[in-house]
Amino acid sequence: MNPGCNLLVGAALAAASMSLPRPCVAAELSEADVDRLCPPRPETAAAFKAGAYPPAARPYREAALKAFAYMVSLPAMRTLVEKGEPEQTYQHNAYVSKTHAAHINWMLEWARREPARRDEAMRFAAASAEYLLTQLEPKDAPLAWWPPTYGRTPLRRDPNDGGENRPSMIGNEPEGAVKYRGEVMLLYPADVGTAFVAFFRETGDRRFLDAARGIGETYLKTRRPDGSWSLKMRLATGEPIGENTLVPTRPLALFNALADATGEKRWAEAADGCFAWLEAHPLTDWNWDGQFEDIQPRPPYANPTKHNAVEVMFEILRRFPGDSARLEQCRRILRFCEKRFVCWETPANHPLWDTPSVLEQYSCFVPIDASAAKMIRAYLALWRATGEPELLAKARALGDTITRVQTPEGRIPTFWTHEALSSPLYDWLNCMGSSAATLLELDDVAQGQ
Repeated sequence: MNPGCNLLVGAALAAASMSLPRPCVAAELSEADVDRLCPPRPETAAAFKAGAYPPAARPYREAALKAFAYMVSLPAMRTLVEKGEPEQTYQHNAYVSKTHAAHINWMLEWARREPARRDEAMRFAAASAEYLLTQLEPKDAPLAWWPPTYGRTPLRRDPNDGGENRPSMIGNEPEGAVKYRGEVMLLYPADVGTAFVAFFRETGDRRFLDAARGIGETYLKTRRPDGSWSLKMRLATGEPIGENTLVPTRPLALFNALADATGEKRWAEAADGCFAWLEAHPLTDWNWDGQFEDIQPRPPYANPTKHNAVEVMFEILRRFPGDSARLEQCRRILRFCEKRFVCWETPANHPLWDTPSVLEQYSCFVPIDASAAKMIRAYLALWRATGEPELLAKARALGDTITRVQTPEGRIPTFWTHEALSSPLYDWLNCMGSSAATLLELDDVAQGQ
């Protein structure tokens, strides 16, 4: 990596085509240049058509609360509350930080939204929060306070259960969780820290604020001179792994949360540093690198996603309310994402996809419920800033699909493909919680809030 380079656009295009490390560019790439570096695929070619999509199957709030109630009915969540250890047969418990940070966030949201079940929701939030406290690195470790991305020990499997023939699994765990055990992907300590701040603000339990501070301190200590971090490190040593750089939207969110919770200036300054890096890199070279714990990192422009791009859009709207140039920057982000990831019509080569829907990343180019939720939130955020009615219409069209794929008992499938729609084995509860929370945001709009 050479973060100080200052190449021309033509050199950037050539470097990307040769799969060299991330190019740095002297000026922002044009949309045409980005399309050549990272071409959209035919599945997302159809344009939005207002009024052309089926209605919701049920009201947004009803769908959301059904989803939350369904989630806590499952052993995947109940076992931790009832027995004090994560459910061993739920494969995504292999992703310790991602799973339990999300459970904290979505259970807090449920507690706020359905007062009659607040105590129940808080028990689930507390179970994941307390469990994560037990998983943090010691205070004198190279990556002090950080939780593991992948379980420290394998999930147990009953050899007599018969099981199912699930591809890409080793025992009860996804192959990636086994292959990368001992590595930490730098999105996830920040996610845990941000969830800890939220739990502290809801409960006043300072153990969680202290832990979040500790996680933030280690980010500050391990930050590179260029202002970001390696995407992955060895948890035991802090040694960087690979050439990919973290797109630091999640540390930025943690620093913002710590700044709000403590009033300490250093966290706001740290957030400013993350935003400066984002301005100099993806907002200039438009390499919105897909960074997922179960996907091998890829060369520049080979595996884009909409997730970090949309997270940057949220930060732009927060930092620069009413700024016309920044609003145009947000529109460009949405164009980039919609052109590559939103399916307004079922593609001819995927006749069993439910649409409208949103695809996750080029390395997992399938419709995912949390991807639809992310784009809904993006459309709503820019609609609130501009009042442009088509943005709200797009958000509602995607939200209506979520209600249509939801099952009568409340399950929102993660993968909107024929096989996965019928099998809970493929579900990620962190994604389901994201969909439920987003449906509540759509309900807020419907209620004029």
